[in-house]
Amino acid sequence: MNVTVDHDVTAKWDWPLQSGDGVVQVHDDDDHFEVGLEAHHFLPKEIEVKNIGEILEIHMEHSTKDDKFGNVSRTITRCYKMPKNVDPKSIKSNLDNKGILHISGQKKH
Repeated sequence: MNVTVDHDVTAKWDWPLQSGDGVVQVHDDDDHFEVGLEAHHFLPKEIEVKNIGEILEIHMEHSTKDDKFGNVSRTITRCYKMPKNVDPKSIKSNLDNKGILHISGQKKH
């Protein structure tokens, strides 16, 4: 049986692991673009960030792990359109010690 999942199509960034406040942190001004996404279930080697033109692809995957309920594996792939004037060559990503994946880029002038 299929169950319909409601989705807010007006949201620019929707991320499946936002358990904190439920809001993806986006900073977008004239010089800089940055987004913060929860990635606390993943190690840096399990995260891949690619930019393909104006598209940013984030892929996270880890193999099966045992927990108290059984086996868990996670795979997430999301693609987002970056703001038009972000320099694709300036995109950088960093996973901080709180499990937040920061992806940033400089704007072209």
